[in-house]
Amino acid sequence: MEIIQEKKYFHQFYSLTADIINSSKFQTLKNQRHHGNELGRFAHCVRVAYYAYVITKKLHLDSTSTARGALLHDYYFEDWRKIEHHEKGLDRIRNMHAVAHPKRALKNAEADYHLNKKEENMILRHMFPVTITPPRYAESWIVSLVDKGVAAYEFAQSFRRTQFHHASQAMNNV
Repeated sequence: MEIIQEKKYFHQFYSLTADIINSSKFQTLKNQRHHGNELGRFAHCVRVAYYAYVITKKLHLDSTSTARGALLHDYYFEDWRKIEHHEKGLDRIRNMHAVAHPKRALKNAEADYHLNKKEENMILRHMFPVTITPPRYAESWIVSLVDKGVAAYEFAQSFRRTQFHHASQAMNNV
């Protein structure tokens, strides 16, 4: 949680999401690699949820649903890199991680939490335009856009760490 604890709206955000964040199942996301993020899918989900929450709060939209739906947008537990695919054609596309994981996340979230229509839509549509159907609500659009921004940030940080590591190794070999 140190990734956002010092932020202005953290306590309000946390009061809405503590039951999810502190659940043992959600905590397992810390062990799942995601976007090169060393803190795992847990940190990614918390970042997306926090920033989407702040934006919707400032726009006087449904920030409570946004905080909870965004937190669960990547609520799946398998490592997609280890899943073998033998499908062909459209079935292969339908089962690609980027297309299939929102459905898995929604199924898991529905099993563990009571979701409203906005939260369901945020989870299911956060990968637009990779998934063809666009988000239905303004809050879902915000989650989708924030997810892409946070993912880009995490990839850039991972790349920077990798470059720094390689540069350090090169200096040690001189």
